[in-house]
Amino acid sequence: KKKDLYQLKLWGGYSIKKAKKIITISNSSKNDIISMYKVNPEKIAVVYPGIKELKTENSKLKNMDELKKKYGISSPYILFVGTLQPRKNIVRLIEAFSKLENKPDLVVVGKKGWQFEDILNAPKKYEVEDRVKFLDSVTDEDLPSFYKNALCFCLPSLYEGFGLPVLEAMQYGCPVAISNVSSLPEAGGDGALYFNPENVEEMTKSLQSLINDEQLRMSLVKKGYEQVKKFSWEKTAKETVKVLEEVGKKHE
Repeated sequence: KKKDLYQLKLWGGYSIKKAKKIITISNSSKNDIISMYKVNPEKIAVVYPGIKELKTENSKLKNMDELKKKYGISSPYILFVGTLQPRKNIVRLIEAFSKLENKPDLVVVGKKGWQFEDILNAPKKYEVEDRVKFLDSVTDEDLPSFYKNALCFCLPSLYEGFGLPVLEAMQYGCPVAISNVSSLPEAGGDGALYFNPENVEEMTKSLQSLINDEQLRMSLVKKGYEQVKKFSWEKTAKETVKVLEEVGKKHE
């Protein structure tokens, strides 16, 4: 809404101007802040978020039979996790999915955000309504099972501040295909397959490669495990404390 946008711009600009130091979650976001607010780069510290350990032992869902029984999904499937809103680029994902050979299913896990109508209508538009399933009430306990049983995870976003679901997927041994824009290359490192999010054909080709090439999937899983090791909440906390201490010393 215009009112919300105005408040965000007003508060954001005021806070950034008054702050002694700004902490943000990616170099991509840092560059956006510099560009939008004309801030001195030295005023901004990048501290990556950590990756939460999702407890699989609390979930009763261990395999596809249990997932099918509770959520009605079938194997194999491509997984998307995120809020239904324009920047997530889900309509193009569904179009790319519709062009795949030997189609698996597409499972979209996430609550409705804003301007989600086109997203919900896209499966019918591209004649894949029987292959796309929207789930808006998956519990944190069940989510690991979705990652573990997926053929691959895809995040086609046009913009992300960081992209934690990328690391969640890697953590549970799910190969990842994601956009090559914004902060996503920082989250994915060399453990992801990248595509131009505005190029549907390129997205389709990436997904088709993951579906057809088991060796590629295994390679990405292995690299994904290594990528996840770079992120922890302990590291995030230590780097945050370091920034706070520096600010404190300057203004004693």
